[in-house]
Amino acid sequence: MRFLILLVFLLLIYWYFFKKKQILFNKKRKGIVSELVFDKNCQTYIKKEEAIKLEIENEIHYFCSKECLNEYLKNHSKLQS
Repeated sequence: MRFLILLVFLLLIYWYFFKKKQILFNKKRKGIVSELVFDKNCQTYIKKEEAIKLEIENEIHYFCSKECLNEYLKNHSKLQS
């Protein structure tokens, strides 16, 4: 009888920690999904919250780095001239 009680007790402890681990894992997974935006200069996708944002002629452009932004601005000004 003691063995059965001990077994049930151990199963309850295991179940409690397993559920707690699943809850923590699910909370971490929710933060993984993020919106991607396209960098027209280097032709890559980047996370929107990490991108450099610039509005030109009422159109929003996103860049992965300051170097891409500067290169795009140089090329864009040449095209308009």
